[in-house]
Amino acid sequence: MLADTEFPLLVGRPKPRIAPPVPVRSDVAAFRRTAEGMGIELMPWQETAARYLTAIGPEGRHLYREVCIVVARQNGKTHLMKPLIIASLREGKRIMHIAQTRVLPQVMFGIIASSLEEGLFLRRRGKGGKMHTIWPRYGSGQEEILLANGGSYRIAAASRGSARGHTNDIVIIDELREMESDAIIGDTESTMIASDDPQFIYLSNAGTDDSIVLNEVRGRAGNDASLAYLEWSAAPERSTDDRDGWVEANPAYGHIESVGRSLEALHRRHTLAGTVATFETENLCRWVNTMREPLVVPSVWIDCKADEPLTDAARPFMGVSMDPAGKRASAVLAWMQSDQTIGLRVLREAVGNPIDTDLLGADLRDLAKSLKVQMVGFDPLTDAELARFFPKSEPVTGQKYANASSRFVATVEARKVRWQDAASVGDDLTWTARKEHDESGSFQAVRADDARPINAALAAIRAVWLASGQKGAGFKRKPQSMGVI
Repeated sequence: MLADTEFPLLVGRPKPRIAPPVPVRSDVAAFRRTAEGMGIELMPWQETAARYLTAIGPEGRHLYREVCIVVARQNGKTHLMKPLIIASLREGKRIMHIAQTRVLPQVMFGIIASSLEEGLFLRRRGKGGKMHTIWPRYGSGQEEILLANGGSYRIAAASRGSARGHTNDIVIIDELREMESDAIIGDTESTMIASDDPQFIYLSNAGTDDSIVLNEVRGRAGNDASLAYLEWSAAPERSTDDRDGWVEANPAYGHIESVGRSLEALHRRHTLAGTVATFETENLCRWVNTMREPLVVPSVWIDCKADEPLTDAARPFMGVSMDPAGKRASAVLAWMQSDQTIGLRVLREAVGNPIDTDLLGADLRDLAKSLKVQMVGFDPLTDAELARFFPKSEPVTGQKYANASSRFVATVEARKVRWQDAASVGDDLTWTARKEHDESGSFQAVRADDARPINAALAAIRAVWLASGQKGAGFKRKPQSMGVI
């Protein structure tokens, strides 16, 4: 929940958090005039974006062949496109607008068609030699505006082959995050070969690991001089209820009155529903690995990092985990500190193809002996080869593992974990999701992506489970037969 009931005087950031230097030359003044002529008052962030969209290069052409604008939903991306499309059509530009669904471009199509003067539309001679106006075509799948100066505006679906057959100067792609194949990009690139000054414009909010095309564009940011990648997003270290993060990702905050109230309502709903990942991508514009509910919120784990050196590990416990392929293994130490927090650090990270379990097992055995480890938690399905090296080990599986997963989350969220030298645990937690059990209401920590091991996170869960059961820990286990914490 949010601490305050009144909204502070915050205003959305006019400049993106990630962007190349502001261009020296641009035609933002003409862009502004076109917007004013349409009754649109540009917000500061839209003027910033317009500077990049209209940036002028040395030869008078677009400085940026590609402009990618990543900003949270409902901040005015559509309004930003209106004056650009109108101005470009008046210059005779050929424009194609692509989106996953046709609804948004169809709305834009109607706005553009009603904003153009009748005298601009193409006229052709019909039967009997009489000239007639070619009015905008509104038929679904056939939307098209043709102007006398050669300008055109068409809508295309985000499917293979839909962009072929036309020559374009500008291609606008909405919701780039939804594209999981670059086939449509390849198709549209071929339609711009004959253009003297082509430009791609990508619009999106943040994506996931599956947002292949958006991730490729983002990966080129800062390295491709022809790309202006503009990202309004909350800084990674900010918690989801940090309003400084809200204004970073929502530049319309303070300019559109409803934005602040909407964000508060959305944050509350997603938090209660366990869909914070959706709030992260759509409203904070931050990348997530999966849309599944994360085991712990990354910012909460960061909060648990110890500012002071951890106390000596008295009566420590160890958790181990090896991925089924035998290529990666982790060992994590956890112990109860005098202030009733649980200290945690990574002991070993091993990789191999496969790992020599005899060598690693002997090393961990000696390490456990020197540290006076009380018990080692493991999974018999994946870690049996390592567990045989320890005189005292405990399988953490089934309902016990569900309890351990829940215990880990509760301990982290209560800021009762203090970690150092555990970066691999944090990395793995970004790839760790909750798997709910409908009948019992419990959950287990699982991989968010089957191809990405989470050994350090699993080892940490087992170690914290064992350490939290110590006498005086403040986390007393209930009988296992109860199946609850």
